[in-house]
Amino acid sequence: MADNDLIVGGYRFRSPLDAEIARAEEKKIAYIEAHLDRESPETVLRIYNKMLENRIFVTPVGYAYMREIRDFLLKDGMDPETLLPLPLNDIYSPEAKAAREKVNEIGKEQVDEELKKGKTRLFLSMALNVLLFITIVAMVIITLVSDHPNILNYERVIQNEYADWEQELTEREKAVREKERELMIETE
Repeated sequence: MADNDLIVGGYRFRSPLDAEIARAEEKKIAYIEAHLDRESPETVLRIYNKMLENRIFVTPVGYAYMREIRDFLLKDGMDPETLLPLPLNDIYSPEAKAAREKVNEIGKEQVDEELKKGKTRLFLSMALNVLLFITIVAMVIITLVSDHPNILNYERVIQNEYADWEQELTEREKAVREKERELMIETE
């Protein structure tokens, strides 16, 4: 990547993404300028305030344009107290930068702690899922092997019961017929 790709509007950006955002802001500026009616300071003020409220610009390219609009409104006689100030998104003092880095470090520690908690939760969840799976498999095996009727083996168990009853009835009938023969009772 060429160094010129990082330069936009006279500013050298640190990353290609920032430079791309600045190029997009240049396009926004061109569009606004094409449609901005500088003959009506009230309209310019409304647009200025709307751009600040919606944070349309975030790079120095956009802030330079906002400063130009602000200067235009001041030259037109607008009261400086009625104009919204331009918000800055960067920190300049070494103390403030150190404080922000400390906050970022604390934030990183909290993120690391949350990741550890998440890994612990994931492990516990996986262990619980494996335990539940083993339990379900054991229940299915017990159900299949069981002699008691259940939804999986009710047909087999009932057929076995009827077969046992039929065999028992056949044996009883045989015993009754033998007794009848011994007693010489004739049956029709």
